[in-house]
Amino acid sequence: MIQSNKGEASDAERLNPLAMTIEEAAHVARLSRSTIYLALRDGSLTARKVGRRTIIRVEDLRQFLAALPAFESQRVDGDV
Repeated sequence: MIQSNKGEASDAERLNPLAMTIEEAAHVARLSRSTIYLALRDGSLTARKVGRRTIIRVEDLRQFLAALPAFESQRVDGDV
């Protein structure tokens, strides 16, 4: 990790993180924490452990989101 001052992340790291916490992943994906935890439990999203901390790699979150089914609208009779 590149540090500009002791304990400070560089601008590039703040803008392009390699991993994030569950709370951060929920925020950037616009999902609830519960949805993230359910995806972790069912195996559709992967997390890593660093000590007691749980992190989600950005690539894993992107893959999870890409694998979600596409929205298909349901036509109501009479709609064209």
